Amino acid sequence: MRTFVDTSALIALLYPEDNHNRKASTLLGKAYDEGSIYINTVVYSELAADPFFDSRSYLDTFLEDTRISVKKMEKDTLFKAGEYFQMYLQDRGEELQCPSCGERTIFKCSRCERKIQSRQHIPSDFLIGSCAEKFDRLVTFDKGFFREFFDIEEINTIQS
Repeated sequence: MRTFVDTSALIALLYPEDNHNRKASTLLGKAYDEGSIYINTVVYSELAADPFFDSRSYLDTFLEDTRISVKKMEKDTLFKAGEYFQMYLQDRGEELQCPSCGERTIFKCSRCERKIQSRQHIPSDFLIGSCAEKFDRLVTFDKGFFREFFDIEEINTIQS
C-alpha cells in the first residue's frame, strides 16, 4: 500500500507534546508496516518552513530515517490542482468549512454582524490533494476537505 502524507500529519509527529502526536505516530507506523510513505515537493517545502528543521540536511535526514520518499509532481497533477482550486474559488460561497467533517457554516462578527469569510484553502492544499489521488491512502488532519474535492480511496485522519 502506498500512503501519501499531508504536512499537518508530519508536523504532529515532530512535536511529542502535541495532542495529536500519538495518533500521527500510530497511523504513520501502520502506513510504514503496510507499504511505503510519500510526500510531494509542496509538503517538503512546508516542512522546511517549520522551525523544527533548522537546515536542509536535517530535513533530508529526517525523511531518510523515516523512509519517506519525495515525489515530484507531473504536469497533469499540477494542472488538475489548478482546476480544483478554480472550482473551489467559484463554489466556496460565504461558508467556512469544518476540516474534520466538511460541514459548512456562516459566522458573523459578534460586534458588527458582518459575515466572516476566509479563503481557508490555498493552492498548496490542492497540489497536495491532486497528488494524493495517485496513492492508495492519505494521512491528514483535513479529511472533510480532501473527501469533498478529491477521489482518494482511503483517508486516515489524525483528528477524532
